[in-house]
Amino acid sequence: MKGSEICTMRGVKCGCAVIHLLVILFGASTWIGVNGIFVELPLLVNIAPEGWNLPTYIVIVVQSANVGPAIYTFLHKNKRELNESLCILCLLCLQILAMGLLIFFYDKTTVIGGEKHSLILLVSVFFNALVGCFSSVLFMPYLRDFDDIYIISYFIGEGLSGVLPSIMALIQGVGEPLECNTTEIISLNASHVKFSGQYYFLFLTFVLVLSLIAFIILRYSSFVQSRKNLRDPNFLTQTKVQLVDYKRHNELDVSVNIDHILPKKESEEVNCSSLKKTNNLYVLRKIYLYILIGICCFFNNGFLPSIQSYSCLPYGHLAYLLSITCAQFVNPIACFLTFWIMVSNVKIINCLSLICLITGCYVICIALLSPAPPLQKSTLGIGLIIFSWIILSAVISYLKLVIVSLLKHISSSKALFDIGIVMQAGSASGAIISFVLINFTNFFKMYDSCSA
Repeated sequence: MKGSEICTMRGVKCGCAVIHLLVILFGASTWIGVNGIFVELPLLVNIAPEGWNLPTYIVIVVQSANVGPAIYTFLHKNKRELNESLCILCLLCLQILAMGLLIFFYDKTTVIGGEKHSLILLVSVFFNALVGCFSSVLFMPYLRDFDDIYIISYFIGEGLSGVLPSIMALIQGVGEPLECNTTEIISLNASHVKFSGQYYFLFLTFVLVLSLIAFIILRYSSFVQSRKNLRDPNFLTQTKVQLVDYKRHNELDVSVNIDHILPKKESEEVNCSSLKKTNNLYVLRKIYLYILIGICCFFNNGFLPSIQSYSCLPYGHLAYLLSITCAQFVNPIACFLTFWIMVSNVKIINCLSLICLITGCYVICIALLSPAPPLQKSTLGIGLIIFSWIILSAVISYLKLVIVSLLKHISSSKALFDIGIVMQAGSASGAIISFVLINFTNFFKMYDSCSA
């Protein structure tokens, strides 16, 4: 190989690596705000006048942010196109401003109707949630013109949006067990943590600034524009069985075999019938994949996170902490795995879905049996619940990325917008249903560690 060719290949590899890093940073902006605020709740509930009702307020505010994507989708479907890049820039700037306000005002309250409320905190939650809700219908579809491989980097970034706040919270000491007395749980406060929430939110704001810079480079850099569709052949090794190729291959085989066996007129009739069956199968598989990605988001982004405390806390604070932390870490790891192993066989996807179904049923049953689930005091019970949450997070994260990559490949470039609508609808419906079941029924009962 000539020296010039080697230099060219190295340049392609370096260019791909830079774009992958930029897309990861871009993806990290999606849910880092909401995840970061939720992770900091053990400290915030002691400061906010809403107390332990603060998570309920946050859930309502997060779901109200879905009005943004709803309006955007309505305008998009009515052919009233908005400047996609400008919308993303505005959202990222608003998110940075909202998170930056928390650096100085996260512990401030406002009197509304004679009662104190954490107005600035809740407003910040709304604008951070707005970015997260827009991520499926605006951020992910922005990558339609990039090579398929960069979707993986985007999902890795989304996974890091939960990992980075978790790491900072662990360093801060938010994950330490709460002390109890005979009457109440004593919440964390400034004296229990290594540094205050001011530095915690400063770190999150810094990450968001990096995300904004990454998007500006992705959008306006000629370096990226000239390389975003290039793919380094040595960057990864994948074996994909694409549905489009499968369909075309079958069509070709059918026409060739029929032409050799039947007269021309009869062969054309049989060939037309076979093509219709192939097309029907192709459409049904696409519909199935859309339904499956919606179900994955329903549970992974909406329903299951809401019941995690009910399934884990009966086994102890350590089990709860490990299940949350490990689940956050395996998310980007599972996405990173798709660089080497990207399945597209529907049978394998069905097997992965079955694993999620069995594990999900176990977790939900444990939550329903709270506060006295089976094997509560045993090491086996603790290990099973932690392992179940790790498997759920890993397999669903992998499955979501596989389905999105497959649908993007077999459909038009605009398919990412439709996929985003399905994902956001699944996530929102899961969160709403879990909120209703938890707050207005007696199906889930919270475990009280102080009275145990």
